[in-house]
Amino acid sequence: MPEFRLLIADHRESEVTIDVDDSAEAMNAGFNALAQFACRNFPPPENVEITVSDADNQPVGKLKMSFEVTWAKNASA
Repeated sequence: MPEFRLLIADHRESEVTIDVDDSAEAMNAGFNALAQFACRNFPPPENVEITVSDADNQPVGKLKMSFEVTWAKNASA
């Protein structure tokens, strides 16, 4: 089974190796990891990025999520 890597970065980096059949499944695993990260760490950091690469460290794709809250000037927090 092919090996892919997920490099997860928010303010620090963490790399996870996954065994999936192809690059489409690797990207899907990246989407799932991003969703789980955001739900577990709510509110998530402002920017979270997952870079998917193959076993030779060739890029497959990148997933990014931004989280922003803007309060109206007259609203109280």
